[in-house]
Amino acid sequence: SDDEMRGLMSVTGSQHLEAALEKGAGVMVLSAHLGNFFLVGSRLAVDGYKVSVLVNPPKDTRLADLMDRYRLQIGQRTIRARPKMKALEELHQSMRRNEVAVVIADEYRRTKGVAVSLFDRTVMARRGPATVALRTGAAIVPACMIRQLDGTLKLIIEPELELDRSGKNRAQIEGNMVRITQWLERTVRAYAD
Repeated sequence: SDDEMRGLMSVTGSQHLEAALEKGAGVMVLSAHLGNFFLVGSRLAVDGYKVSVLVNPPKDTRLADLMDRYRLQIGQRTIRARPKMKALEELHQSMRRNEVAVVIADEYRRTKGVAVSLFDRTVMARRGPATVALRTGAAIVPACMIRQLDGTLKLIIEPELELDRSGKNRAQIEGNMVRITQWLERTVRAYAD
C-alpha cells in the first residue's frame, strides 16, 4: 500500500524536486543502477507525482509488455527507449506536461556518444539527458535510493544540476554530460556499498 511504501522508504530533498517543477518545464530525475533504483519512480508516484521511466526494453515483446504492466501497477508509466524518435517524443510530451521522467544515466557505449572521464577511465556517455534538457528546458534533478542499516530505504533527492544552457550545440551537450558523469562518480563514491 502507499502507506507501507512511505513507511519503508523515506524521502529527503523533496523541496528540490518541487522547486524544479515550479519552473514548469518538467523534470528528469537522474538516477543510476545504484541500490533499489527501480523504486525511485514508484516512491515519487506515492507522493502524487506523475512519473514515467525511460527503459531499454527486452527484445521479447511479451516480456516487455509484462514488465510495462508491472511498472504501471507500482505507479510508473513506461517510455521505451526504442524506437528512439518515439521515445524522444514521449519524453518531450512528459516535459511539456510538467511531469517527472526517471532516466538512468550510467549506461555507456563502446562507440558514439560523449567521451567523459569516470573513475579515471574514458567512457562514452549517452547524450540523451543533456539533449532533452536543452531542447525542452527541463530540469535535471539527481536522485538515488539507498538502503539504511535497519533495512528500510531512503530516497535522496539532490538539488537541480546547473546546466550550461547558453546554446544547444555539441559543446554545451558535452559539458553537461561531464556534469552528469561527475554527479554519478560522486554518488558512487559516497555510497560505494
